[in-house]
Amino acid sequence: MIRTQVYIPDDLHRDLMLLAKTSGLNFSQLIREGAEEVKKKRAKTQKKRDWKKFIGAGGRGGPKDLSSKIDYYLYGEGNPKWAGR
Repeated sequence: MIRTQVYIPDDLHRDLMLLAKTSGLNFSQLIREGAEEVKKKRAKTQKKRDWKKFIGAGGRGGPKDLSSKIDYYLYGEGNPKWAGR
């Protein structure tokens, strides 16, 4: 597990501590359960194609020979930033 720190309002902290004590869970377990619920809720509302945005718009565009000429496009004349140097 990864340890993290978050800031929550005093009243929310108080309510969660009370809920943890009355439910028999510790505070950390309660927070993890809440995070899982948020993750599940958000996952349902996302479109199935959203992952393409994450990996670069699903592979649209770009030169066809990019894999064989990667240095040319990154550092050579194929890159406008490096062209003419």
